[in-house]
Amino acid sequence: MYEPNQQHHASGAKLAPMGCMIQPRFAGTSQRALVRLPAAAFITAALAALIAASPDAAAQAAAPQPAANTFQAQAAQLGIKSCAPLFASLGESLTRGTTYASTAQAQQGAPNDHGAHAVVGMKYDTPNYKGQAAGVIYTAPTKAGGCEGNLVRVAPFPQSCPDVVRQLPQGSTLATTLSGTPLYNLGGNQGQALLVPSGAGCVVVTVASAMERR
Repeated sequence: MYEPNQQHHASGAKLAPMGCMIQPRFAGTSQRALVRLPAAAFITAALAALIAASPDAAAQAAAPQPAANTFQAQAAQLGIKSCAPLFASLGESLTRGTTYASTAQAQQGAPNDHGAHAVVGMKYDTPNYKGQAAGVIYTAPTKAGGCEGNLVRVAPFPQSCPDVVRQLPQGSTLATTLSGTPLYNLGGNQGQALLVPSGAGCVVVTVASAMERR
């Protein structure tokens, strides 16, 4: 039997009643670093600089609540309990250093027993980088009672892909080439990066995973 999903949209601190849908009204900001999710770290040195950059004052005033709290609230509204901490951690890692808006979905009948995901639109406005990006986080409970999840980030950069390669974390290696598109294993066990040429620039697709054991 098909079970409809329930949705929740968020752009900071405001929440909708259970099962309702709202349109984002303002952007959220994410500032805190996650030390327990190395796989969800940013990819290039340019991106690493974005992590350390402070969000603009206007965004801070509009939505001072940290992203982890925003994604925790989304999880609570959807009835996600066991994977809520990992859902929030992945959300914070994804949105760190950005203004953002997100929409989350979970299985309506038994949200705590199935996978949940959030789709996020982001905007960077720092001295090092200005531009749009997008991402997806996904979490699911495991049979052992823990949780596992994935993060995907898509970010276009004005630098060429060869220039981006030179900024990858130390120890990064070429894993394979997928139909002409290079896929790198990132140093420090930080996941993988697919580098897609786009005109004179490069679109970096980050894929990372995390696990929470109990």
